[in-house]
Formats: sequence, structure tokens, C-alpha cells
Amino acid sequence: MGASAYIGRVGGLAVALGIGVAVATGQGVAWAGPTGPDSTGTEESTTTDTDGNSNPETKPDPPGADTPTVPSTPAKSTADQTPSLTALASRANEVVSSLTRAAERGIAVTTGGARTSGKATGQKPAQSSGVDQAPPEETKQEEKESVEPTKAKPAAKKSSGPADNPVARFARRLPTVTPHIDAPATQHAAANLVDAAQPAAAAGQHAADTLTQHTFRTLSAVKIDEASIPVMAAAVETPVEKTSVPRLLTNLVSVLGLGALAGNTPGAPVGTPIVMALLALGTRRESESVTTLSKTAAVGNAPVATLALTGAPTAALAAPSDPSTSYVVTPVAVSGNTWKITQLTGPGGLNNTQSRFGVGGTDLGIMWDNGISDNTATAVNEHQVLMLFGDTFSNSSPVRTGVWRNNFLFRSSDNMLSNGIYVQNGSVPIDGTTADDFSGAPLVYNSELNQNIFKQVIANERYAVGNDVTIIPTSAISVTDANGNARQYATFMDVRSWDSAGRWTTNYSGVAFSDDNGVTWHVAKESIRASAPGYSTVQYVSGNQNFQQFALVKPPAGSADAQAGWVYAYGTPSGRNGTVYLSRVNQNDILDASKYQYWNGTSWTPGTPSAAKPILPGTTSSGFFGFGRTTTYPSVGEISVQYNEYEKQYIMLTTDPAGNVVMRKANQPQGPWSAPITLVSGTKMPGAYAPMIHPWSSTQNVPESDRQYLYWNVSTWNNYEVTTMRTDLSLV
Repeated sequence: MGASAYIGRVGGLAVALGIGVAVATGQGVAWAGPTGPDSTGTEESTTTDTDGNSNPETKPDPPGADTPTVPSTPAKSTADQTPSLTALASRANEVVSSLTRAAERGIAVTTGGARTSGKATGQKPAQSSGVDQAPPEETKQEEKESVEPTKAKPAAKKSSGPADNPVARFARRLPTVTPHIDAPATQHAAANLVDAAQPAAAAGQHAADTLTQHTFRTLSAVKIDEASIPVMAAAVETPVEKTSVPRLLTNLVSVLGLGALAGNTPGAPVGTPIVMALLALGTRRESESVTTLSKTAAVGNAPVATLALTGAPTAALAAPSDPSTSYVVTPVAVSGNTWKITQLTGPGGLNNTQSRFGVGGTDLGIMWDNGISDNTATAVNEHQVLMLFGDTFSNSSPVRTGVWRNNFLFRSSDNMLSNGIYVQNGSVPIDGTTADDFSGAPLVYNSELNQNIFKQVIANERYAVGNDVTIIPTSAISVTDANGNARQYATFMDVRSWDSAGRWTTNYSGVAFSDDNGVTWHVAKESIRASAPGYSTVQYVSGNQNFQQFALVKPPAGSADAQAGWVYAYGTPSGRNGTVYLSRVNQNDILDASKYQYWNGTSWTPGTPSAAKPILPGTTSSGFFGFGRTTTYPSVGEISVQYNEYEKQYIMLTTDPAGNVVMRKANQPQGPWSAPITLVSGTKMPGAYAPMIHPWSSTQNVPESDRQYLYWNVSTWNNYEVTTMRTDLSLV
């Protein structure tokens, strides 16, 4: 039966029956329902709430609402069972209020609020759990009628026979043992109440009919902006897509409220062991179909270069603005030497990544120069900064929910960093080829969101033994050979488990490489470093537990180290409670873990990871009478290191155990490193972690007036976004 018929007819009948039983039993308003063998069942149905969300104004079904008959009760005195006029009037007012709320729910449909057919007309990302619920079988026909007003069935005619008389049916619902009830008087009172309620019921029916005839037709014609919401509700006439296991798990996590248990303390990139245990049950292997686009087609809000016009144009088209230069920001000071520029990721802002790329929330933002020279004969600038991100989700609220990927990549040729880092539009691969290796991001079509979204670029090639949660990048560089061909290298960690906040366990670390500017990546087996015996299919080597997270660094161009082809690889254990070790390798051997050399405190030891010693200044305790002296070294979070041309020194960014972002300086990769200099206090930006240096900072790639600044990205746990920062090096 349609929504309007439900409100007008069944609602009116439920009023009459409910009040009648209430009068007879003294138990309050009863709810309409099947009456057993004596009932015709023509007009009665069980009341069902189809709002989909809790409504503070809607009372829950009372106990026994679905019981076919009213149970017998012990006999009471007539005085106890006869309601007062005041009580009857109060119950009548409740009836009118109920009908008013029913009409108001219908009105709410026009604003995307209450549902009357069991299908969502819209979702609010911050409130919806994202779990698709199929309507019960008995309501499917009602849903179809509610959204097809022109095909609605005519209201069934009421029989004038005694069996269909409301008062007679009311009498059949009375308890069988009622020796003190004045039945005629009770029936008369109920009939009067029915008459009194009929105008309100008719008004409710009229309002619902009006909404059915106009609102639903209007809603069905509205085109929803699919890119503006994280999960699209299925179209009314389209079968609901079956929820994938990974999405169901992330939705379950969201419903349980486990998305941000860490509070202001940055935990693992997705948070809690419970969250990641659930997510690990379903691998992130959602099907990634591709759309048929021309090879030069860009996805996103790219300005149109030329338009095909019919007839002579009346005026020249204005050139589109370039967001990389036209976007205006006001930097916000977070310390005496550092400013917050703007968010790199998330909805709105400079990049609006949720709408353009499906990226609602992510972290890390590891940056490096791709080493490719610009070809001035092409429209695109091939010289770019590439950025790798960790666990990425399509929803921005609730955080860390929606479509999930282990990692993804952005590209940018923006050299005006004072207003943020602009990412140009992305593109999709076609038939196994590449649409554009230099677009803003490699994308794939996602049927769940019905849009092209971020693509996971580094696959999990399963070198783990046991639990295996996610693959997260930790650093990257490029190496250009003698022929000018650039290869991209990225280190990553395979996470075994998320432990307490700031602590996690890895199975192994490894190196992936890409020869197409980051579109596709391959993991080199010879690069795998197991973190412990039995955690990987590759044999564990002692000392490799200290190289589970990396920071790859090139020496300055023209230096003896650069001419020798060395690349420095700083390492830390998994989590944020270890210290820093150092290794180096020839740029041609980055993929071979056996070719690395390790700094033992005084010299380089080849092929022996256990020889590596901590490189940050430690604190030594004297012990008892000089015995038992111990040295402790600073614990650090994710690190980023770069040779800075303005400082003429190496600069290291990391977080300390207090959650502060700190900087250290050194003349050589092995140190000695300076004491930490605080750039951002943990109280100023709670939950900040993983500061990553922009490789063009202080170089000729940026305007000369900007070279005194160090630009870097930082992740924040609460909103799970990446923000671009700026530090004035003249002040540190």
C-alpha cells in the first residue's frame, strides 16, 4: 500500500483501535495489528518505522505491539478500568500529535530527511554508517507504489457490513474476561474519539497524498552530484549493488565508532588493532574497471581549452585561471619560525581531493623530484614532484571509512609553494596502456562511488608469513641513468599488526620501482628485509629490524658522494619508539639489500645490517660507581632528510615522543647531528606526525625570494589529512 494510504487509512484505523483498547484495558494507546482468525485483515497492518534514523519525537513500539490478540488480564474494579475524561482527552491529543508528526515526516522527504519507502533519498557523510540495508520483502511492493504515484492502486473500499465496522472489530479485540466493563459506553466513547480524529487523519492523508503526487516525482528528477558525497545511494529504479566485504567491514567499524579511538594521539595510520583486524579480513582487491576515455582525456575539473561554437561568438572567451597561482591563502603561524599554509588533501580548499579524486582522507604525503626534464614542446610539464600517501579512504567524515586503498600517488609541477601544492587533474589507463603518465594522479573507475578515484599503485605481493594488513610507503627518490631515463624508487613497510598508539609491527620492508612516472610499480624480491624470523618468506638477517622504515637521500649535485653514485638510506625500526641508523648504497644497486653498507660509528661496513649504530646523539648514565653505564638514544617517528642548499647542510625532520615536530642539522649524512629544534609544538597541532620535506625547497625550482623557506607536509590524526607547512630557515 502506498505511503499516503498508509498514513491516511491505516493511521486513522490504528487511532481508533488503539484508543479503544486503551479504554478497555487501561494500559495506554495500543498499536494496530493482526487480530487473529476473526479478523478480515483488510485494513490492518503492523506499524513499521521507515525513517532509517532514530527520531527523538517517535516513541518506540510498546511491548506486545506485534501480539495478535490482547492478552487477558485479571479483573479489576470498574473504577480502575474506567478512564477519566481527562485521560481520554490526553490520549486524543497524543493521537493528533502522532498524525501531525506523520505529516511532518512526509514534509521532511522534500528536504532529504525522513524516508517513506524504505530507500534512502540521500546520505549525509558525517551521519551515515554507509551500511546498505535492503527493505523487508513485505514492504517492497509498497516502496514501488510510493515512488510511482501515477501507478498507485486505488484505495480499497471499506465494507459496510458489520464485520468491517470499526467498533465491531474493536469489540473483537477486547479481552475475553471483562465482567465489569460497560461495553456499550466504551464503544460509544471510542466511536466519538474516532469521529474526533477523522478530520486530523484526513488532513494527514491529504498532506501525504500531496507529497506523493509532487515530492517523489520531483525527487526522482533531481540529479545528485555523485562526486560531492562519499557513497552514492542506489537509484530508485536500479537494483542495489551488493556491498563488498572490505566496504562492509569499514562500514561496521564506522557504526561501532572505532574510527578514531586514538584521540589526539597519532596511532598507526589506521588506528586500532580492532579496526585493522577487521579490515585485514577483506583484502583491498576491489575490482578496478576502467572507463573508455580518449588518451588525452583528463578527469576532474580541468578548464576547457577550446570550445566548438555554432555561429560567430560575441566575445572572446576568458582564459581560465590557474589555481596554482591564483589560489589565495593566509598563512597561520604555529610557532615563531613555522606557518601552516593550507591543506593538501581533503574536501574543499586548493585541491578538493574528495570531489576530484575520491580522496576523503589520507596521510604521509612523501615527496620527491621525478628527475625528468620538461619537454617544452609538450603542453604538460614533465618535471614534477611525485607524492606517495599511505592508507587512503574515500570518506572524510567519519574519518578512515569508505573505499580503502593501501597507498596512492599524486603529481604536481607547481613551483609556487607559498599558497600550497596544486595537483593537476588525473587520468585513467585504457586497454593496459597509459592515458597520461604526467597527469595529477593515476585513477580507476569505482562502481561503488560511480566516479574515477585514486588508484593503489604499490601492490601487496605477499612476502609475508602470517597476518598481513597493509603496504605503506616510507620514502622515495628517482635515479636518472646516462641516457636520461628516470626510474622511481620507493621504500615501503608491510604491516603485520597495529599495536598501541605510535606502535606497530612489520613483517618486512622492501623497495618498489616504477619506470612510467609512478603509474605502475614492481616489488623487487631481493630488496625484502624481514623484521624477525618467520615473518617473511625471505630469510631474516640480523639487524634488518632496524631498517623497516626508510628515508632515502641524495647527496648534493657535484659532490664527491654524488659523483660516486651513493644514495643514503636512513632506517628506523617499526613504530615511533626506535632511533635512527644509517646505510648507503650505489644508486644502481638500490633494489639489492645485500649491497648496502652500514655506518658503524666510525666507518662503513658492507653487507652487515647488525653493524649499524645509532647516529643521533645519545645520553649516557654513569651507573653505580661507574659500573653498568648505559646510553639511550632519541626515539623518533617517521623521518624525512634532505640536503638543503640554503643551509648548506643536511636537514632532518621528525617527531619526538612528546608529539613535537623537530628539526636537526648536520654537515654530513652520518652527523654529528644537532640537538632538536622545535618547529611545531604537539599542543599547537595535536596528533601531528610524519613531516615530509618538499624536494624543491631552497632550490632553483622555486623563486629566489622563496628559497629561505623549508616547505614540508605533515599529517594530522584527528581529521586524517595532509597539510602543507612552511618554516623560515633564517629563524632556526
